[in-house]
Amino acid sequence: MVLPLCRALRDCGWRVTLLALTTAAAKANAAREPHIGFADLMHHADAGAGTYARELCPDPDPNGPVSVEETLAYHGASFADLVRRLGEPTARQLWAKHRRQAFLPVGFMTRVLAQHAPDVVIATNSPRSEQAIILAAGQLGIPALCVVDLFALQEVKWIGQPGFAQRIAVLNEAVRAMMIGHGRKPEEVVVTGNPALDTVDARETAEAGQALRLARNWNDGRLTLLWASTVEPDRHPFTGQVGDPSLPRRVEATLRAVVRGDDRLRLVVRYHPSEQIEFVPAERVELSPVSEPLHPLLHAVDLVAITASTVGLEAWLAGRPLLSVDNSVFTADAPYAKMGISVGVDSPEALANLVKDMAGKPPASLLPGQAPPPSRETTATEAVVAEIRKIVEMRRSH
Repeated sequence: MVLPLCRALRDCGWRVTLLALTTAAAKANAAREPHIGFADLMHHADAGAGTYARELCPDPDPNGPVSVEETLAYHGASFADLVRRLGEPTARQLWAKHRRQAFLPVGFMTRVLAQHAPDVVIATNSPRSEQAIILAAGQLGIPALCVVDLFALQEVKWIGQPGFAQRIAVLNEAVRAMMIGHGRKPEEVVVTGNPALDTVDARETAEAGQALRLARNWNDGRLTLLWASTVEPDRHPFTGQVGDPSLPRRVEATLRAVVRGDDRLRLVVRYHPSEQIEFVPAERVELSPVSEPLHPLLHAVDLVAITASTVGLEAWLAGRPLLSVDNSVFTADAPYAKMGISVGVDSPEALANLVKDMAGKPPASLLPGQAPPPSRETTATEAVVAEIRKIVEMRRSH
């Protein structure tokens, strides 16, 4: 979501410093975007950060999604900030209970911003570090814009607080109304869309999807279903609700079974980047690796199934029929069926039955019950950049 903004702002002559923190560094590297992380900012950390880091992470994974250096820096700086703010006994109690969810390194981020002295801070709705940098900007009188990726049903607890960023850029009118209902002024919340999704419904994306469909021989009359898997945790990170980690594999197994018994169906499996799953090939069951561009793939398939993956929103924007299994621990955070984005079912078996009923019928653009995706006059990136300009000009005029 941030990378298109970086490119657009640089094209306009802005100087951009990208804090690609922890797992974001891999995305920035892939996009060849210059960036810094916690490991580059440790001179701003509170005393004892290095000691705390080695204690909290005694054996960091050298092959993990985050470098060892960044892992240690993140934990050390964040925990040292917690100690400074609350005292060591309380910090240790919070760490024991909440782990990383206890972090909110506002003091650390305040010192980072004081050094860089930006005209504006742009961050997403992610908790902890990005939440902290917007709070730090507020303490320093630096205008900030928070770009919300999806529905923010949990994040509204802090984003909805008056004074948290000068401007909130949201996905749609429903999210805007929710923010206003939590106390934000109407002029502070603008509907822009999500910059990460600008390419979903672009003409060249649809054309690439049709080319992919031809290359894969998916025009043979079979219904091609994409199962976009995602991780299901033991507990919801915010609410503590108990989850079912076996759900994604049960959905996949059920879909494999219905495809195995019906020659009119084809299954394409796409695992979430954080899932460590070994794909098992089978007749009419294919893998879409995470390295394959997602948006053309959405235009290449006939039907998409999810639990609560963000792929669901992307599929809807691409005009795809979308089915959601609505017993994920994240269903309440991504209420696709309630918003008319998907047709919801309550179990993997119900999903399989619905898919089987659709086999042999002409592919639909949208299913009964799905609302049409919005039409846009500008891209989300253009809309967010316009809001950035407004809040910076407002500050300069005052």
